[in-house]
Amino acid sequence: MFKDFRDYLDYLEKNEMLVRVKKEVDPRFEIAAGIRKISDTNGPALLFENVKGYPNWRVAGGIFATRKLMALALNTDEAEASLFERYLECDQKRVKPKLVSTGPVKEVIMKGSDIDLSRLPIPTYCEKDVGPFLTAGVEIAKDPETGIQNASIIRRQLLGKDRLGLTLPPTRDIGMMISAAEQKGQGLGVATVMGAHPALAIASQVKAPMGVDEVEIAGAFRGEPLEVIKCETIDVEVPADAEVVIEGMTIPGERIDDGPFGEYPGDYISLRNYTTLSSKPTGPAYVVKITAITMRKTPIFQAMLTGMPMTENHILKKWAYAAAIYRAISHVVPRVEDIKGINLTPGGGANSHVVISIHKRSEATARDIIYTVLSTRLLTGLATVVDEDINIYDPSNVEWAVITRTQPDRDIIILPTVPPPTGSRADPVHMYRWGIDATKPMIEDRSLYDRAVPPGVEKVDYV
Repeated sequence: MFKDFRDYLDYLEKNEMLVRVKKEVDPRFEIAAGIRKISDTNGPALLFENVKGYPNWRVAGGIFATRKLMALALNTDEAEASLFERYLECDQKRVKPKLVSTGPVKEVIMKGSDIDLSRLPIPTYCEKDVGPFLTAGVEIAKDPETGIQNASIIRRQLLGKDRLGLTLPPTRDIGMMISAAEQKGQGLGVATVMGAHPALAIASQVKAPMGVDEVEIAGAFRGEPLEVIKCETIDVEVPADAEVVIEGMTIPGERIDDGPFGEYPGDYISLRNYTTLSSKPTGPAYVVKITAITMRKTPIFQAMLTGMPMTENHILKKWAYAAAIYRAISHVVPRVEDIKGINLTPGGGANSHVVISIHKRSEATARDIIYTVLSTRLLTGLATVVDEDINIYDPSNVEWAVITRTQPDRDIIILPTVPPPTGSRADPVHMYRWGIDATKPMIEDRSLYDRAVPPGVEKVDYV
């Protein structure tokens, strides 16, 4: 259907889901403002063709900013159920990549004194951000102990012409790889890939266990292997048809204060420390020395906005979280078909609040689901369970279920806060773990909790 990032942009344009922006835009705020606008209006993706100060660059933004855009990337329709089923179809499949000797991403190679990150149109996104950040790059690194690669999206702060901050908790897969390398007194090679086939970004959000190469999951989403090529200076394989690849090595033991940066919960305080509750809007980040930049001759930079939900960051990860939650709770419901729906709410940033509808067979089912969700590695702070008659995509409907079917002293579950490992970052959303059982109790006549509405509303034709 589409073979690479450029082909995908053409595909979007043919489907009237991409607009070419001819007006000059400043990478400081103006690119982000455009992405914010299309996120709020369910608009098309944007290709900025006149970037102030960067005459040889174009910037693509908002590629995953709406449900329709996500559906096009996944080759399905935009119904919530269809997107969810597409993830369940692919997230546990593997298609190994094909190693090739050359590719478009090697058309330009910069090393040594030629490296200058300021030549890239890296946007500054939100008003209080400390400076430019790479936000759309898929980070690929190889486990120094197993040799298996990992791919995930991690923000990077621009620190200088050949320095980037890499911001992630040490408990993330690449964080553990960095720790393993540092125990040997070594850095870890990490490649930032921008403008690859959309399957790579989608697969990077799948909640696979450590030891699974997300590039193989990308092959499953794509329907055929991704072609990969060896990096110039580090032991990592990256998509051969990417627009830009930034190669680098982490500097053992070196850390910087990262931020402020408008993160996915929608504020700037999301980095405060779990234990001290400091409001300092910064946190520790690894430092990466850039060893090479490879790219196409006329490269397209990729920008991705996060911040106040919903943006493409939230859209991109929503159904990956839903699939992971589905697989976790499928072991605690009497029958897997009793799971009727899973929604990561917009207000919860598409991961912090999950609403699950079930066909309830016993009084324990909702509680079992809540405990299971809150004990996973996912960043879910609140789990709400409702009956199958509740529309989990309608906040008013969910609130009505909570108000009418929840007895607070019995049905609200609060788990103790467990501090994270030393050095990890935190945000207020993940200080807690709690759940709400908003299902009808298993009384003799459960219909007493049904909604009071006149029958035949769908047949009315006189208003």
